[in-house]
Amino acid sequence: MNYLKKLVSQTAIVLLTISSLPSFASGVSGGAMTINFDSTALAGAFSHDTDPTRPAFYLEEYFDSSSYNNLSIDQLLTTHFIEGTGEISGLGRTLVVNGTVVNGRNKATTFSFDTTDLKGTASGVIGLGGAFRYRIDAPFSIQDGEEAGNRTLIGDFTLEYNESREINGHSGWALFNHVSWRANVFDLDNVVVSQTNDTLQLVGNLALGEGFDHLGGSTGAIVGDFSFQTTVVPVPAAVWFFATGLLGLFASNKGKRNIA
Repeated sequence: MNYLKKLVSQTAIVLLTISSLPSFASGVSGGAMTINFDSTALAGAFSHDTDPTRPAFYLEEYFDSSSYNNLSIDQLLTTHFIEGTGEISGLGRTLVVNGTVVNGRNKATTFSFDTTDLKGTASGVIGLGGAFRYRIDAPFSIQDGEEAGNRTLIGDFTLEYNESREINGHSGWALFNHVSWRANVFDLDNVVVSQTNDTLQLVGNLALGEGFDHLGGSTGAIVGDFSFQTTVVPVPAAVWFFATGLLGLFASNKGKRNIA
């Protein structure tokens, strides 16, 4: 009888906890962000331009998630993974969505939200695999007959939403770099969000973030566009907490009965 009373009491506590939770929580899985850099706009967004024969700032290398993890940072700064040493196309460059558990340097996806109020409940980050290396047309020291130090690498990306960033025309969505330090490298502007029970899609423009300020970048300049799509994975939070709560409750009481 005491056991039954305790079971009823603890079940009531679990149900009370459930009532304070959002009806459904969701995560994301798979998919990718596809970026199209406008090479003219990218070069025009930077003030350094010492050599008229090459752009002021341009994409020199792109590394997918696998190649990025298999190379050291030094190799990523010097390896010409794509044939040639000049500017490469910035069109159709893909950053894949990482899982909740990752290997290497990539950031894990921890993003969750209530499907009925994405902006109001979004938390965590969406990890994106891949990296970009840019070259800036500014005078640096010469090593082995080549300018050294005029390359910058961004990767370990996270896609994040923060309502406080909805200023100066920005959507609140931003792409952050985590190579060496955390920095906002691109704000996502003019974003159109399409959400169903199964997918989440964002499309819009890439605006230069303050992470490029130290290189003479013009914060807010539109330098390309993007599309992002991922699968929504519903996680009924109430059911989860109810099931785990009852599991712990039964395990606890079973253990106590065995001891008695």
